[in-house]
Amino acid sequence: MVVIVPAALVVGAYGVVRVWTEAREAREAERHQASIAASAVRIAVEDALETRGGGDVQRLATELVRAHSEIGRIAVVDRRVTPLAVEPPGTLNDERARELERAMSGNRSLEHADTTEMVRYVLPLHRRDGRVEGALEIAFLTREREASLGGIARDVGVRLGVLMIALGGFIALALRRQILRPLHRLTDSIRALGEGRPGPLLPVERRDELGDVAMAFNRMVVQLEGARGALAAETEHALGLERQLRRAEVLAVAGKLTSALAHEVGTPLSIISGRAELALREMAPGHPARDEVVTILDQAERISGIIRSLLDAVRVQQPDVRAVSLSPLIRQIERLMSHDASGRGIVLESRVPDTLPPVAADSGQLQQVLLNLMVNALDATPAGGRVTVEGTSRDEAGRSGVAIAVSDTGSGIPPEHRSRIFDPFFTTKPAGRGTGLGLAICRDIVRGHGGTLAVQAGTERGATFTVWLPAHEQPR
Repeated sequence: MVVIVPAALVVGAYGVVRVWTEAREAREAERHQASIAASAVRIAVEDALETRGGGDVQRLATELVRAHSEIGRIAVVDRRVTPLAVEPPGTLNDERARELERAMSGNRSLEHADTTEMVRYVLPLHRRDGRVEGALEIAFLTREREASLGGIARDVGVRLGVLMIALGGFIALALRRQILRPLHRLTDSIRALGEGRPGPLLPVERRDELGDVAMAFNRMVVQLEGARGALAAETEHALGLERQLRRAEVLAVAGKLTSALAHEVGTPLSIISGRAELALREMAPGHPARDEVVTILDQAERISGIIRSLLDAVRVQQPDVRAVSLSPLIRQIERLMSHDASGRGIVLESRVPDTLPPVAADSGQLQQVLLNLMVNALDATPAGGRVTVEGTSRDEAGRSGVAIAVSDTGSGIPPEHRSRIFDPFFTTKPAGRGTGLGLAICRDIVRGHGGTLAVQAGTERGATFTVWLPAHEQPR
């Protein structure tokens, strides 16, 4: 509307000016033609008076009015203002007679202003010697002119209407393409940015104010994305520091508890184990209490293993990093675990090529990690399932290395547990089956080697724990 209304005013003003110009030109042309026609009639009347007398003048006036529709009336008088010809009859009044007399006395033509119906000319008539013989009044009708002006107005109106329709369509198309469409894209991008889902940057296809707005918006989006990424990184860093702090606090408490537990429990446990071994040696092979003593020794050893795991979790150990070939190490672990797997009805399979490059690791700590992962996989897999160990070469962050994936066909990991599986003392095993420190220890060992430990798990079937370690670099 802001554009169309001024355009309509301009076009309307042009139409008014155009009609007024056409009317003025038509008026001037008509007056010029009427002046020429009046002069021609005067000449014909002067000739008729000179050669044929007043009767011929009346006949001439009648023929002119009847033959020419643009002539409304004619009146001819002599020097005494006596009517010689009046057509139509009875149309000469006193006022017009006085005008004829003034034209003779002044010996000059009189042109009267236009009325709505006719234009009148009053002309003196002369003899051949130049003396004034009489006067002539001739009136030209303007109805044809009014019809012409009406046609001009209609023509201009039609042209203006067509021009306005074309102009409105062009302006609407231009507004849609040049203003509304870019504004619509800008609005959608602003709405998406406000909802936290920024899309692609706006195309900058023009060098006007809208192009400047699009460029400014794109710069704002880039800056906001940078700020958002920095904020996310800072938040992640803060959360990592908080997790480390909580872990440090937990491990500090666990260290004190474990040290006290190892001291307070270790001594009586050693006495119990020693007495049980002594009693076992003194018993005959068929003694009825022999199985009970064996059970006491097994449980004492189990308690010792739990204490050792707690001590390993809180004790800082620096890895002795060397080149470790994975294929023989995993075959050795597979031999250790195969009896347990077959006893549970689980298939244990390893696919680790001998061509894998050696990794930079502490052989004992790496064996501890893989044993823990395989034990967890066997515990999670029901009878008839499968545990698979697979090794592949893979680069991460521009470093070459090897990935060892331990997969099971168990029930998976519930979504609510996935964020906590590496937390110390978190376990889903039944009471007495685990301390919740195995995965936390594995992750710390892998990180100490410069690697990563990740998990992929479904909600219904299976989980895969993947250890990535950097390849051992040969000294140059």
